Amino acid sequence: MAEAMTPGDEDDDRERSKRQRCGDEAGDSADAATSSYTLDGPGDEDYFGAYDSLSVHALMLSDEPRVGVYLAAIKANLESIQDKVVLDVGAGSGILSMLAAKHGAAARVYAVEAVPGMASLARDLVLRNGLQDRVTVIQGRIEDVELPEKVDVIISEWMGFYLVHESMLESVLVARDRWLKPGGVMMPSSARIWAAPVEVEPLRREIERYSNLHGLDLSPVGEAELARRLREPQVETIEAHRLLAAPVLAVDLGDLHSLKCGGTAEFSSQVSFFTLRAGHAAGIAFWFDVGFGKLSTDKNVVKLNTDPGSPPTHWQQTVVYLGVFAPVEAGEELSALVKLKQSEENPRQYDITVYT
Repeated sequence: MAEAMTPGDEDDDRERSKRQRCGDEAGDSADAATSSYTLDGPGDEDYFGAYDSLSVHALMLSDEPRVGVYLAAIKANLESIQDKVVLDVGAGSGILSMLAAKHGAAARVYAVEAVPGMASLARDLVLRNGLQDRVTVIQGRIEDVELPEKVDVIISEWMGFYLVHESMLESVLVARDRWLKPGGVMMPSSARIWAAPVEVEPLRREIERYSNLHGLDLSPVGEAELARRLREPQVETIEAHRLLAAPVLAVDLGDLHSLKCGGTAEFSSQVSFFTLRAGHAAGIAFWFDVGFGKLSTDKNVVKLNTDPGSPPTHWQQTVVYLGVFAPVEAGEELSALVKLKQSEENPRQYDITVYT
């Protein structure tokens, strides 16, 4: 078994939080509206603080696969966006809002951004690009803001490491339940987590060299280093040749038009791999893909892939180390139970456990 806290920083009443998080709809009573979910739990100050850094947004803007796929998705879904009303949840610099207005010909775009500094920057960028007549930046948390109307499309880049890190999807689902018109479109519309066993030869050699370093047995040093790696998942770029087996689907969130709000707190999946070659299994790597289409079953859906064989993104891949370098032969079956559970100390993060 390998258990690790999610990468990142560290609910006094989880059930109360869940009730506030979901269920409120636009048009509820004033009392209900004021009790709508606000993210004031542990970890939120750090979460929003991190996105107050321009360097973070510069990193995301320079992620061409990320920006390029969203632009391609907007163009592919033009009939859903043109002359329609769009809501951008967690707008950041406003890039998606501006793309929806400029390349999607949206009639109106509401760009909701919680961080005051970024909302101010987004307003400046919207003005600089002459889109102020169609893009309105609203500073506030999506759970708190009131829009002047319901929307036809919700677009958001809510994905974190291994898809669900930062728990932003719940905010998007709140927005969907409150503001999306019947038959409206979610972008992205589907999301999946993939997994595969990986070989980490440099790490294995690094750990094993302590057993005979200049004729000395310093194994405890190697064991301590391995234990350090086990404490939390490692976000790193995994080359495709390091995969020991074909990827398998670990979690399928299905159609985000119908995913239940509050249903992302815990995931569990039994996975089996068949090794393609001999090697040493050191961990399980996780990554995700999301699809953009009117329905998650659309055959021509535009996809953003973060797998090891795709162009690299800032999400990279997330590796949970197993604590051993297990030798495997080609054709061997490896089974594991994977659990992702929202941390009780900080619901922005997930505990990832791999039982082998």
